[in-house]
Amino acid sequence: TQTQINLGDYNKPQEQTKAVGIGKISGKKLNIKNLRTNRGKPSPYTPKGAIGEDGLTEYNIIDTVESFEINNQKISSFFVTPAIVQQIKRVPDYQTELASGKVFGPCKVGQKKSARTGANYWCLLFPGEEEY
Repeated sequence: TQTQINLGDYNKPQEQTKAVGIGKISGKKLNIKNLRTNRGKPSPYTPKGAIGEDGLTEYNIIDTVESFEINNQKISSFFVTPAIVQQIKRVPDYQTELASGKVFGPCKVGQKKSARTGANYWCLLFPGEEEY
């Protein structure tokens, strides 16, 4: 007799943690283990130029080693701003480094004032910076 494997048992959706905005963990220490880009529905705040012909936009998400309690859920994925993506991309071969199991940190999420526009923006703060 053959043993049958019901693929339906393996076809259940993976437990997916929702990503939330990086501002929710302002001031918390974290270590980044992944940076990924997804395409998804734009928010009301998405600039028109960032919406593709498919009606979708790109989101950048970091995954953190730590989980943070937000709205009674453990969250370890956060939407990040272009400024934070630029900070991560400054690390030479950042994709290879993260894929090898290295983490970026410790750092904190905070705001700095743009020298160009005077507006505050979200960024990563590292030990040694006065805002850290």
